[in-house]
Amino acid sequence: MLNRKLLEVLHRLSTADHKQFRLMLESPYYTQSLRNSGAVLRLYDYIISFNADESHPDLAKSVVFSVFFPDRIFQEKEKSPLDALASDLFGLVRRFLALSEWENKDIEQQELFTLLRFYRKYGLEERFWHTIRALRKWQTSTLVRDARYFLTQFQIEEEVSHFEGMSNTFEDDANLFAAHENLDTYYSILKLEYTCALNFQHKESQIEFKPEAPLIQAVLNASEIEPYSSVILIKVYKLIFNLIQYPENEIYFADFEQILQQQQDKIPTEKYRDLTTYYRYFLSRRYVKVGGDFSRQRMFEVYKDHFERGFFYIDGLITANSLRTLIIFALKLGHFEWAKNILDIHTPERICSTKYPVEAYNLNFAEYYFYKNEYEKAKGKLTYRLFENPHFSILADLLLIKIYFETEDELLDSRMKALEQKVRRTKISAEAKSRYYNFLNKLDKVIRYGWQKDSPKRSKLIEDIKTIPNIIQREWLLEKSENGPN
Repeated sequence: MLNRKLLEVLHRLSTADHKQFRLMLESPYYTQSLRNSGAVLRLYDYIISFNADESHPDLAKSVVFSVFFPDRIFQEKEKSPLDALASDLFGLVRRFLALSEWENKDIEQQELFTLLRFYRKYGLEERFWHTIRALRKWQTSTLVRDARYFLTQFQIEEEVSHFEGMSNTFEDDANLFAAHENLDTYYSILKLEYTCALNFQHKESQIEFKPEAPLIQAVLNASEIEPYSSVILIKVYKLIFNLIQYPENEIYFADFEQILQQQQDKIPTEKYRDLTTYYRYFLSRRYVKVGGDFSRQRMFEVYKDHFERGFFYIDGLITANSLRTLIIFALKLGHFEWAKNILDIHTPERICSTKYPVEAYNLNFAEYYFYKNEYEKAKGKLTYRLFENPHFSILADLLLIKIYFETEDELLDSRMKALEQKVRRTKISAEAKSRYYNFLNKLDKVIRYGWQKDSPKRSKLIEDIKTIPNIIQREWLLEKSENGPN
């Protein structure tokens, strides 16, 4: 096969990217060091004529070799001039991606830093200080104070330190204190961010958890004092850290919710999207604990709002987990047409964060048909995969169990036992396992007592389902315990 890395990247570039990249290939500035720039450009055009599809027969290595080197014999496992061309082309692809990213990240600011280093190299003091003032003015006008902001602050003071160090005078060392302070702030934000992510991952899975690094306690202690305690992202990550430890704490949750509502303009868009993910997680925990119409409606309103504000999207694609939760709460509230419209718009090609977008999409459609009481259609949409997210596999089994219950299928009992074994073997948190075990336990009792309308055991079962603090499918179990299957 022709260079797979090259084909994988070229296949995923946008039309606009391809247009810009070809201009780069035509520029002698970027291609003058190549062994054969004309052949590299021809190779690119040839690959793109087949959409860089690695499965296309005309992109087989032997075929491409015969096109570019018709007078030579192709040797399957030997290096060839074609490998050199593909390597040169991939090198330019890497350069293009790096330049594109650099240009999209405050290019004017980066140009000023480049000028600073130039002025420092040639001792152009007046120009150097003029540029420093421009950078500091830029920073003062910046509303968003994230980790990147404090890193830029540190870099400014670092440049000043380097410049003054050249003359070996110690008349003004204040910038060194500023450099330390901004570097500490930058580090504190990132340290808290990654600590929250690690603790969250441990909370939701059975991965081995190493003891916290001693430095995190130092960061937590520092977050109590100025200037660190007034930094918005340090505040919010500390709240998340505390909520992961104490998820039922309403004061922490209220403070977190207030920051998201009032400080959005001071948080970078990408970080704010990540913070809303935590918010939905903490909100969903409250829903699982208490259930109820109000909680269910609140969940849908939040998910719908975040969806419409674009928080579920990554590069134009929607995450599989967010799409599923959005659809489920729409279905719980009877918004069938709205849910179907969302599914029609978000086909598998628009779903990310899973290697199995088709199966994830079909699982959502299976839920749609189930809520519409079209059980055979729902069953037909279920496809079993070992999803990266183990909950998806369990939820597919759980949906099948509900279908078997509704249709009085004789396989119901064996499926329930199989799911219990799957939950036991799957590496998920003890709390998550408890939700599934409670569902199976209560469903077993629904099967036994749900038909006994006047039985005290049935009344107790209904009360247990209403009050148990950790269970999945609470509403459906209540409906079945009160009414039986359709």
